[in-house]
Formats: sequence, C-alpha cells, structure tokens
Amino acid sequence: MNRNAETLLEDYSGYLENEARLSHGTVEVYMREAGFLLEHLEKASLDVSSITLSDLDGYIRNRDRNLDARTISRINSSLRSFFSFLVKEGIRKDNIALLLDKPRNREYLPHALGEEEVDSILEHIKQKGSESDSAEDRLLFFRDYVFFELIYSCGLRISEAVSLKVSDYNAEEKTLIVFGKRSKERMVFVGQIASQALEEYLDNVRPLLSANNRRKMRKTAKERASTDALFLGRRGEMLTRQAMHKRYHQLVSEIGIEATVHALRHSYATHLLKNGANIRQVQMLLGHADIKTTQIYTHLDTDDLLSTFDRYFPLSQKKD
Repeated sequence: MNRNAETLLEDYSGYLENEARLSHGTVEVYMREAGFLLEHLEKASLDVSSITLSDLDGYIRNRDRNLDARTISRINSSLRSFFSFLVKEGIRKDNIALLLDKPRNREYLPHALGEEEVDSILEHIKQKGSESDSAEDRLLFFRDYVFFELIYSCGLRISEAVSLKVSDYNAEEKTLIVFGKRSKERMVFVGQIASQALEEYLDNVRPLLSANNRRKMRKTAKERASTDALFLGRRGEMLTRQAMHKRYHQLVSEIGIEATVHALRHSYATHLLKNGANIRQVQMLLGHADIKTTQIYTHLDTDDLLSTFDRYFPLSQKKD
C-alpha cells in the first residue's frame, strides 16, 4: 500500500474515532474494509477519487463468490462510511457506495455442534495440557479449557469471555455477571462441570499467571486492568479476542473439526432448546434484545424431526 493510502487510512481512523464516535469493534471492521479496497485499487491501478459504481460493484463481487448476505451488507455499510468520509474531505463529490445493490436476505441458520463434538473439542484441549512436558504449557492449556468450557456452558460471546473480571464470578451462587453488546448486563448460571473447572483455575492457575505480571512495572491502563481480568496470558496480561480465536482454531484443527468459537454459543442455545428450555429463558441467557434473534435456534435437525415423526405419528408405522 502506498504512502498516500496509509495517510488516508490514518485520517479515516481519526474521523471514525473522534467525529463518528463509533465503537472500537466497528472502527476495526470499517478500517479493515477500507484497507482491502485501497489495496485492490492500487493493484488495479485505479484511484479512489475517480472509480465508478461499476468498479466498486465488481470489487465486491470478486472479493469472494461465496460471500453471504450478512457479509456483503457489512462490506456495503463499511464502504458507505468510507465514501462519506471521502466526500467530507473533498476527495470525491459523490458517495457511490449509497447506490450499491442490497444483498438478497437469506434465512440464516447458525452452525451448531452436536454434544459429542463439543465434548471432543473440550476434552482434546484438556488432554493437551495433561500430556504436555512444559509446566507453563500445562497452565495455558488448562486456562484454554476453562475459557472455552465457560463459553459453551454459559453461551458467551468471545468478547464477553475475554472481558470478564474475577469479581464477576459468584462462587457461592455459581453465577457470572456478563457485559454484552452496548454494555448490557446479564446474569448467567455456571454449571457444575464449568464451575469446578473455573474454581480450580482461580485457585491453582491464575495466581501463577498473575505472578508473571507482577514481576514487571505496570505502566499502561491495559496492564493495570490485567490485575482484575479473569483470564490471563502467559505473562499475566489481559487476553485478546484475536489471540483466543487463533488458539481455538489451532486446537480444533488438530481433531479435524471445522467450527468457529461462536459455534460454541450457537450450540449452547440449540442444546438448551432441544432439551426443553423455554425460548424466552434462552433469550435472557443469551442477552438477545429481540426474541426474533433467538428464534433462529428453534430449527430442528432433519434427522431428529424424521425420528420424532416415525416414533409418534401412528400412520407412519409400517403394517404387515
């Protein structure tokens, strides 16, 4: 990326943070998409000040032919913001991104893992720790196991898990206070397996990781926050979403399962509903503002549906 593009991105970052006042997560997405576009234009010898709607539409279509409607909507939103900034700076006279076609909405069904698959993932992570020759690795693998066990057992988003503080856990009541999107607070219950693992982590693992932090001078706010963070890195620092995403994918790839971290949250919701939980209760546990979001989990696996039909519908039984 040339110097002009880098300067433009720096100015855009300042605009998003100081004028648009967007959340950190949204700024990350918008900056990433603007960077992708400028890299593409540089390779194609095009200038952002003069590209046409056709150029922009072709760029999106060629990004990945398997992009889903949600991803395209996110890209379009990012580009509308970027071109609005370009107009404000006098680099362009028009916001061509406003004219991009809206993607066709398709029903989104989240990918949920089976209970055996979830068990395989968690057991694999736990086993890695017990088999490691390194004391430090044993600590980190056990931390990973508790981290992902808690995501599944409490239906957490990964951003919620890395933001947890020690004081958010009530050991007596086996509950967690979680701060979700837009800092909305909710209480979730921690099951027996997860609570036992969490308390072992708090007693035997976290103190050792925290000690690594105390060996150095803490000068930044992020380093000071590490003293309260529930989950810590090898040097006692607060974890990041990116690091735990990478950690998770490395671990699950070793057992041949393809699933995102968020699939654990999807699985939590799906398994609750399949075992008889009320959809309103699941809505509260997930922290969904709109029950329509929770209703996507009411889909049933075709095999389960057919099995139920065969078992209970009298006319489905074959007669001799």
